[in-house]
Amino acid sequence: MLIYLKQLASESLVYGLSGVISSFFIIFLVPIYTRIFTPEDYGVMSLVTSAMGLVSIFAVLALDNSAHRWYWDTEDTDDRKTTLASWAWCQIVVSLAFTALLFILSDWLGQELVHRSDGGVYFRLAAIALPFSVLGKVVTSWLRMQRRPWATMSFSLGTSLFNILLTILLVVILRWGLTGVFLAQVVTAVLSTAIAAILLKDWVDPRKFQWLRLKVMLKYALPLIPAALAYWIVNLSGPYFVQFFSSTSEVGLYQVGSTLASAVALVTGAFQLAWGPFAMSIHKQPEAKRVYANVLLIYLWVTCLISTALALFAPEILRFLTTEAYVGASRVIGLLAFNYVLIGLSYIAVIGPAIVKTTKPYGLAVTVTAGLTIGLNFLLVPHWGKEGSALATLIAQAIVPIYVFYRSQKLYPIPYRFGPAAGIFALALLLTLIGQVWFFSNPSLETGLKALLVLLFFPALFVFGIMTPGQVRRLVCRANLIRLRI
Repeated sequence: MLIYLKQLASESLVYGLSGVISSFFIIFLVPIYTRIFTPEDYGVMSLVTSAMGLVSIFAVLALDNSAHRWYWDTEDTDDRKTTLASWAWCQIVVSLAFTALLFILSDWLGQELVHRSDGGVYFRLAAIALPFSVLGKVVTSWLRMQRRPWATMSFSLGTSLFNILLTILLVVILRWGLTGVFLAQVVTAVLSTAIAAILLKDWVDPRKFQWLRLKVMLKYALPLIPAALAYWIVNLSGPYFVQFFSSTSEVGLYQVGSTLASAVALVTGAFQLAWGPFAMSIHKQPEAKRVYANVLLIYLWVTCLISTALALFAPEILRFLTTEAYVGASRVIGLLAFNYVLIGLSYIAVIGPAIVKTTKPYGLAVTVTAGLTIGLNFLLVPHWGKEGSALATLIAQAIVPIYVFYRSQKLYPIPYRFGPAAGIFALALLLTLIGQVWFFSNPSLETGLKALLVLLFFPALFVFGIMTPGQVRRLVCRANLIRLRI
């Protein structure tokens, strides 16, 4: 089992490298952006991006999930090419149709959604990038399917760094403002399409397209489309509630908080990329269920540790990276950081249903959660603003893994230790609450208390049975042997 865990950890590390480096530069841009963009500008960027996320749901049709499932059903290369070509060409055609529609509605969307006369320009640029982003997504999935984490990292990192550098040129040097942000996305999408076309070669040959394959893939994917829509409501609709009950500037603060909270996604995102192919590749092995059960506790301990530290030190991070106008985003950071933990937890929960080839538990969970999110936003945002929206997202998101784990155990029982798992998450929330309630006039004393609270996670390793003292001793001895050999 240790071999499998090492394999998952190594692939997650590789997948995470590109995310870590790219996100480092994105976070590095925060102090620059906060001196160029007003909170209102940040809000406009968030609203347009969220709207395009909604459009992408209908453009993708959840066929990326189907492609992964059908790819692993066979070892025949030609059959796998049929799967990828059917997915790619369907998504390209649908994306072009949405691009045309967005061009027609762009000015109306700019006025109604972002309340800015220049909003139509941003929607048109985002629409152009939509079809050009298809092959980039296909090649990334294709590399993951082939279990080539280094190649996946190279492609993702290369395109991300190009986008970041081009954004710096257009926004920071040429001062093109938000237009520069969205234009950089268009150019990057075109470049990624060219590279992806070279890498994929005959994998997306139009002659490999097959209507019959597309029909069965769509049948599998259809239940996930409402689920994807519900996911958007849960995780990306918050800015619209904040704007409705408050202002676009408050949306900007929400966006800054979300950007810094995405530091947790460096870990959860890397895990999600590695987890699906890894979990499916070992599901026939006798140790698979024990591996899945241990991954749950390890994942929660690592991500809750990071989220707690980020939530406790959020005010200090904002003061260091941004101007005083953005410090009000501190509590949003902690709430959205834990939300990323729950999103990754859902990926672990769905492995059972995925093995038995059903998507209904996840689809039902996120659909119910979407309705709860809307209700909580109407209830909490008028009183607590952006923090209320972040809290609504966190509460609603928790329903997904809880319900999916419940259904998964009936479909494909796995010996998860749910007691310790709940204990880890409860400990993280408790430590965060203590750190945010206790205030000291001495900044050094307050910082020391926060650090002490974070350190409490390490004895929790033994309290919750994630590791034993004997395992720690063996790891230390092994590390010493490696050091002596070096």
